[in-house]
Amino acid sequence: MRYWAQQAVELCDAIDDESIESVKESLLEAIELMGHDRRIVLIGAGHSGKSTLLAGMLGVPVLARVAPVHHYTRWRYMNNDGDASHCRFLPEPNLYGLELVDTRGCENPAVAEAVAPMLPGADAVVAVVDARAVQASPVWEMLAPLPVEGGPACLVAITHTDSLSAEQSVTLADSVRNLCQERIGRVIPVYQLNPTNQSLSDDFGTKVVAAMERSSGGLRIAIREVMKRGGDLLYKQGSILKARDAVARTDSGFLQSIEQEIDNFQNRQKQGVRNCVLNYSASAQRCMPRLLHHLRRSMGWFLSPVVLLRLESYASASEELYYNLVLQDVMQQQEELDKQFVHSCNGHWRSVRPRMKQALQCEIGEFPDSELEKELSELRLRLQNSLHEPFRMLKVRSHFAALFKCQVEWMRFFTTSMCLSLIVAGLLGVCMLESLALIFMGITAAFWLLGTLIHILVVRKICRMMRKEAEPLRECFSTHMSDLVQDMIVSRVAAYRRLYTGPRQRVADYETTLAPLQQRQSEIFRQLRSAAPHV
Repeated sequence: MRYWAQQAVELCDAIDDESIESVKESLLEAIELMGHDRRIVLIGAGHSGKSTLLAGMLGVPVLARVAPVHHYTRWRYMNNDGDASHCRFLPEPNLYGLELVDTRGCENPAVAEAVAPMLPGADAVVAVVDARAVQASPVWEMLAPLPVEGGPACLVAITHTDSLSAEQSVTLADSVRNLCQERIGRVIPVYQLNPTNQSLSDDFGTKVVAAMERSSGGLRIAIREVMKRGGDLLYKQGSILKARDAVARTDSGFLQSIEQEIDNFQNRQKQGVRNCVLNYSASAQRCMPRLLHHLRRSMGWFLSPVVLLRLESYASASEELYYNLVLQDVMQQQEELDKQFVHSCNGHWRSVRPRMKQALQCEIGEFPDSELEKELSELRLRLQNSLHEPFRMLKVRSHFAALFKCQVEWMRFFTTSMCLSLIVAGLLGVCMLESLALIFMGITAAFWLLGTLIHILVVRKICRMMRKEAEPLRECFSTHMSDLVQDMIVSRVAAYRRLYTGPRQRVADYETTLAPLQQRQSEIFRQLRSAAPHV
């Protein structure tokens, strides 16, 4: 009783509510009125079953017997003042507020002499009598001096009755009552039980407590008062925890509504996936004119040996430039989308902030745009790393290389011919053969003019063929980017959703803390109601 009442008091500290302080103090006063620990002393002959009966009353499998060097052992729930050499401590709630004294065989005069002074001040004395040796039991001499009024509650427990028939049990009980009248001058309650039977031991423990209550009206009143005030406190605690549970459910529901708003926001974002993919794919065509303009400038309008020497490097340079142009265009689009996303998140955050403060008494502060931007930059890096995949899949560099390679032979022919004619013209000039030199200069000019004309036509052809590469690249972009864009939208919204981790964790911690308190309150209430009839 006292144990579970004290547990109810300690639960107040975990609940931490000022409204129950007065009820808590009232229960503490009632516990104080119960006074000191109640002492129950078991006496009997050696091997009569005292320790086994005591273990059954406490609900433990086995209990250590009294050490040979001692006459008795005082079992307590905790270390109170007293002779530590005779005290042993057991973490059994049934022991709280009690002191159970287990004795050695009282047929030993030294044991009887040591135990006898404890009996008048005890709350209950249990005389354990072996059914096989009722007359020879030493308990009668020890019970006889005890006062009838104001003395301890006395009970007789007859053990080792498992071999008796029903008729023998009735006869034995009658003979023990007659013996009580004869030896101690009064009849006390007599119970027959086998200490190895747990249910019988529990029932006997109930009868011991009931006998103590009858023998002490003040104790009975104190127990009832503890029961009443303990019940009031637990009811108050239950009301507080129920209210907190309702608040937790409301808080959780509010957060779920916020999550639903974010889900709706994500769905609206997904509706723009197709347009976003089309814009990304269109970058392949938007950037092609810039690439071709750069190519025309690089190859020039005239045939030259320099162009011939650099012709094979144009493929890789063009592919790299094309990729960088597309990358720049796509990343600019993504940065603009991220800005719009941050702006939308900021607006939603501002709408949530006052509602969060009102519903959860939680201040989430200003919108953490830097934190969100950090995660968005990581997503852009992911996008950037994926953009090279369509170029690799379509082998853009290889196609460009094939375009330029087919032009090498004719350019080499015209350039070589032009250079040889120019050299011959120079040699003839040195040899003073001006007329022949002029002829070869004219041939050189003819080669140059014809090569330049063909060069212009070829550059146009290359540009036209390169422009055709933009279409399959656009289609590849569209296929490749569709899933990626959807994943990025989900990831962006998830990044924004994570900004609410703090409030979600607060509610989760609150619910996690609340559940054990509710369970503990229910357990204490149940045990307190059932503790009165038990040891």
